[in-house]
Amino acid sequence: MVKKILFFLSLLYCQVSPTDYLADFDEGVRIVENNYAGFSMKVNDLTRVDYEAVKDSLRCVLVTGTSSFEDAFGCYLAWFKDYHLHDIGGLQHKYMPGPKDYASFMEYRPSDVFCKVDNSTFLIRYSSCAWSKDRVRWTRKAVRAFRKSGCKYLILDLRGNHGGADQTSRAFVELLFDHDAYYRGNEIRNTATNIGLFRKAAPKDRRLQDRLDACERSEEEYLVLYQDVAIHYNRIFTLPAKAAILIDNHTASNAESLVLDLRNVSDRVLVFGRDSSLGCVDYMNPFLFKLPRTQSRFRVPATRRSGLPESGIDSTGIIPDVVIDCDYPSVLYDNVDEWTRWVASWFAKH
Repeated sequence: MVKKILFFLSLLYCQVSPTDYLADFDEGVRIVENNYAGFSMKVNDLTRVDYEAVKDSLRCVLVTGTSSFEDAFGCYLAWFKDYHLHDIGGLQHKYMPGPKDYASFMEYRPSDVFCKVDNSTFLIRYSSCAWSKDRVRWTRKAVRAFRKSGCKYLILDLRGNHGGADQTSRAFVELLFDHDAYYRGNEIRNTATNIGLFRKAAPKDRRLQDRLDACERSEEEYLVLYQDVAIHYNRIFTLPAKAAILIDNHTASNAESLVLDLRNVSDRVLVFGRDSSLGCVDYMNPFLFKLPRTQSRFRVPATRRSGLPESGIDSTGIIPDVVIDCDYPSVLYDNVDEWTRWVASWFAKH
């Protein structure tokens, strides 16, 4: 009985008032406006009136109690159309289209595998760029297996790859290297909050700390955090003669960066698919924030890729060079699926 009383008292104590909801909404808006790396590009002379109107209308529904805080704040975040700017519950997807729900019409669990498709074509399904030493070893092992196979063609399957870290996939860049190019660097939105979060995230990186020191001494809004880095190798592998990168609407973030890097560095690469990639790469390094009253959590990107807006792809995603002319596979796991065989057939004809 005592436990039940304490439980109901705790509910009363933790109740959040409409005033608290509005205060947390304003605090969330302040965090986004002050720290989001895409803010000045998204809110400009053409969009500012609409942005202010949406913000004011959402404040009104919180004051009148006609919307939940989660819905109102999710709708606010969705206005920016940036998948890296999101609440942890994902409610902004009610107001912003999410990736295609492949699991509703097929068994969709893309998993790592490397194997021959036929005597000419080799498959590497690379389902995640998540950073780990084991991940780096796996990519190197997959590349060695391809080179030993004697296959003429390579399919690098990035369907379902939500990204991670660029460093995990460098073996693929080396394999397909044809000419010098650059890994895109990024620029940090120069705020005390962003700098402090980066200091905590990489406390042992002296060079990064030095760059952050330079940011603190500058009054520029955006400063280079990581320079563009040259891509150069001393040898060019003769195989594969051609390479297909398979994408879908769940290919996102650093997986999209990999596609862009391979396009820049290789003349042998074509992108295959039926849908564009998600479009989640222009603004990166999202840090977690928590609002004090509702305890709602959300992520805000602190950096933007160099070369924006010209190099931006978030509005369209990466569009396939070759549209796959067959139905979606029935199963996508660690299997050789219908799309993989279609691409192998395409290679044989071209």
